[in-house]
Amino acid sequence: MELRHLRYFLEVARTLHFGAAAETLNISTPTLSVQISQLEREFGTPLFLRTKRRVQLTQAGEIFREEAEATLRQAELTRERVLSAARGEQGYIRVGYVASSLWSGTLSSVMGAFRGRYPDVSLGAREVLMDSMAAALVEGKIDVGFVRAPVALSSEVGHLLVQSDCFCLALPASHRLAASQEAIDPAVLAGEAFILPEQTSGSHEVARRGGFVLNDAIRSSTLTEVLAHIALGNGIAVIPEIMAKTIGVPEVVYRPIAGAEIPSAIWMLYRKRERTPLIKRLIRFAKEHVSGSSGNV
Repeated sequence: MELRHLRYFLEVARTLHFGAAAETLNISTPTLSVQISQLEREFGTPLFLRTKRRVQLTQAGEIFREEAEATLRQAELTRERVLSAARGEQGYIRVGYVASSLWSGTLSSVMGAFRGRYPDVSLGAREVLMDSMAAALVEGKIDVGFVRAPVALSSEVGHLLVQSDCFCLALPASHRLAASQEAIDPAVLAGEAFILPEQTSGSHEVARRGGFVLNDAIRSSTLTEVLAHIALGNGIAVIPEIMAKTIGVPEVVYRPIAGAEIPSAIWMLYRKRERTPLIKRLIRFAKEHVSGSSGNV
């Protein structure tokens, strides 16, 4: 049984006239009669009662009409969904992110706007270690990634700047420098215990400006863990300034760093040779979204 058989049957059921149905379907009456007979043989029961004067649906034919209509509706829905996916309007996107892209609102700004444009898209999200993000993308474990720059990228991975930021200093509330509201000179931080987040570029730049090296620093896997160490008085950290604006943690204070701003950024990573229409559409959308948004870049 094929979909055309359902269409043939439904046209005869609608008109209750083989000749009129054949004309609408643009086939010959004998051909239509043969097709209906094939259906009846397949079911093993008549679908129509035929006399010289009229054609009438049997009880089995009435039931089959309901099922045939439902099947054709589902077939059309399936066709539309497949075509929609081919146009990049429907499907599933797996998003990798680092915590600062979530807390800064960058993740929700880009992906939320995309979902607002394409509400049939399903989004999955998981936190991924910064150093693993590009590899997860290449290996197909995620479809796009939001990461704190800079990170090393292979030739297969492209990046889009989605938010500019800078670094600041996070201190225990009991720290000797916590009471000052002034920007803190990196030189006075020599000898301090540093908690290193995943993105260490800010910490190393502070050390360079202060004329010291980061000895015996504590490495942490996430910014949440960094803030926990600081709250416990285990050290200080150089973190994205957006954290000071969005995350309040008891016993942790944030202070600016003296001198020129130490830049930071959030990148959206993507595969340069992406083939999936939906992901390609997201990449184009993100570029347009960033260029059209003020204050992000």
